[in-house]
Amino acid sequence: MKTGTLILLAGILFILLVDVAFYLVARPHRRWVKRLYWGVSCLFALGLLGYHALMPRLTGGEMYFWAGKGILLLLLYYVPRGVYLAAIAPFLFFRRRRWTGRVATIVALLSFLAILHGTTLGRYQYRVEEVKVAIPGLPAAFEGLRVVQLTDLHLGSLGRGYPGIRLLVEKVNALRPDVVALTGDIVNNFATEILPWSDDLRAISARHGKFAVTGNHDYGDYTCWPSPGAKEANLRDLFRNVEACGFRMLNNASHPLAIGGDTLYICGVENWRKSPLPSHGDVTGALRGTNGHVVVLLSHDPVYWREEITRHPVALTLSGHTHAMQMGFQAGRYRWSPAKYFFPEYNGLYARDGRQLYVSRGVGYLGIPGRVGLRPEITVIQLTNSPAS
Repeated sequence: MKTGTLILLAGILFILLVDVAFYLVARPHRRWVKRLYWGVSCLFALGLLGYHALMPRLTGGEMYFWAGKGILLLLLYYVPRGVYLAAIAPFLFFRRRRWTGRVATIVALLSFLAILHGTTLGRYQYRVEEVKVAIPGLPAAFEGLRVVQLTDLHLGSLGRGYPGIRLLVEKVNALRPDVVALTGDIVNNFATEILPWSDDLRAISARHGKFAVTGNHDYGDYTCWPSPGAKEANLRDLFRNVEACGFRMLNNASHPLAIGGDTLYICGVENWRKSPLPSHGDVTGALRGTNGHVVVLLSHDPVYWREEITRHPVALTLSGHTHAMQMGFQAGRYRWSPAKYFFPEYNGLYARDGRQLYVSRGVGYLGIPGRVGLRPEITVIQLTNSPAS
């Protein structure tokens, strides 16, 4: 069964369970209240069915914005009620206290406010993650090299008045990066999604260059095209539009950075993923001609690092894709997200067999129009030859 169908069924089941349970707890008596209650339930279920049926048939990116607003309404309506039920459930089997309902109501209200904040102002309250990565054998000229990683922009999810991209550019330029790496999912499906933001993306500056690779959404695999040729033309337009913003596309290719007589390679693979969608990544091709040099590899899907890249001489891989499922929480060094149950490496720095991987949770969003708990991330990777302390 396809992932989209599973998500649809899970969503409808969630609606049904919450509505039935809340109905049994509230026990409304008036007929018009009952009709309104179940009418709203049916509207949300039909909305999910419509989303599932219509989204693959879109011919433009603007509907992703409106679909996100619909998902937001669903979350604001159902999640606090689900939280209320979870808070009150233990007391249904024991003697209920006077304060039980009040506590459950406060917890539900807090969940409502968390979602509301995360999908409004929280969408662009970027967190700058400073990460020092020790690479044995790093040439002296590259000591302290600052690579700013951006990933998962999903530009089609943003409304035309969205202030987040301009703020993103300001924050990135204030970091004075040596290199900017854009690790895929620039759009949701369509090359035209970049156009409203071209001037902003062009304004990003980096001392030694800006580089980009494709993510799974950049190939237009999540919509229907009138012909294979139209889909191929969209991908060509995407490459053209990204490069017009000053980024060099690394499609299974490499680019040497030469500083003070030393050389480091920035390499990039096209998106790789497990079936059923096609995989385009070729790490062997991307590394051709880089023998004996330190390599920083851009690869959208972190699973590729685990499955293949660790077999190759790649010092550091930068990935995105997971979004950390756009929800979770962080307290000091501890962080949690449901993404941990789906991705072995979902956010942060990982090491295996002398190879290192950093997974960013990204700056944009898809589906849920924002980030709840875990803020969107701008990553600053600082390279060093010194051992990690």
